[in-house]
Amino acid sequence: MTAPAVPLRRTQGTAVNDTQRLGLRMTWMDLVRGGAIVLVVFWHAASVPDQLLDGAEPGYYVRKLNAALGPFRIPMLLVLSGLLVERSLAKGTWRYVTGKLRHVAWPYAVWLTIIFATMGWLSSLTHVKVWVSGGILWYMVALLFCYAAAMLRPRWMPWLLFAALPLAVLWLVEPGIPILDRYLWYGAFFFFGAAVGPHLATIQTRMPVWAAALLALITLGGGYIVAKRLLVSQTPEYLPVSLAGILFVLWLAPRIPRWPLTRLLEWYGRNSIVMYVGHAFAAYATVRVLDVTGTENMPYVIPLMMITTFGVPTLLVLARRRIESLFVFPELRRSRPAALAPRHLAVTGT
Repeated sequence: MTAPAVPLRRTQGTAVNDTQRLGLRMTWMDLVRGGAIVLVVFWHAASVPDQLLDGAEPGYYVRKLNAALGPFRIPMLLVLSGLLVERSLAKGTWRYVTGKLRHVAWPYAVWLTIIFATMGWLSSLTHVKVWVSGGILWYMVALLFCYAAAMLRPRWMPWLLFAALPLAVLWLVEPGIPILDRYLWYGAFFFFGAAVGPHLATIQTRMPVWAAALLALITLGGGYIVAKRLLVSQTPEYLPVSLAGILFVLWLAPRIPRWPLTRLLEWYGRNSIVMYVGHAFAAYATVRVLDVTGTENMPYVIPLMMITTFGVPTLLVLARRRIESLFVFPELRRSRPAALAPRHLAVTGT
């Protein structure tokens, strides 16, 4: 028995035309993206001081929770980007390449420079390895590599097979280079998203409830095991856990009512690039202030990090119209109103 078709979110009970349908679909996608970004911010609020300051360790339950969410945070973001890559490629090579440079490479370069300047590490930016590894902004480098690799896929090759290639290199060739291993592992999720794209409607409207329940059980069980081990390894046994969680979220997202909290997450999702680079800057700036003032061992470090890593990027989103060039390289020839410009990492029109 299959689950009944899930109607797209409507407002005021009115009919939904094709343009509205696209907007409504993006609503659930913004929700998921916003939720994933919040999990990334929560993770860095606890992990950055743990890595850079003496004695600023997160609590036991915070550490366990962050570990349990590890298989899903970044993989979910990459799957969402992969879902849209076919549409981006269809725009043509010029728009595709320039779009990724404007919306991903530019804010990456700007904010990595700002973060390193804040920490007094500017001289390190002369090393290519720093730019390739990305530091706390490594996800944006992974995204750029994925977008570049997507252009190389032969048309005859299914996306699912293309997604298996980086995993084959990772597990069979075993490069043993941490940066490369990371990009191979996470790149597979991006291409898995591209493979899921044509089947998304089926997953969201026709997946049986029992199948969704099974995915939920695998997700919870896998998260529990990871929390016990406090480790997410790039090995085959962890892949089904991540994929199960991703598929379950894709099924669940359109069914979530639009409450004030979900609308906030949607807002974060629509501005995810600002949240991502903004929280990274806030995390390092806070650590820098604590280090300079000698207060890194105070008991309020983690709560303070939570406030700044959520508060600073939220303020940046509110001020975005005034500082847009920090997040998107300005268009030399404007082709559409700025209000309609994409604001998230998985830009659809570029």
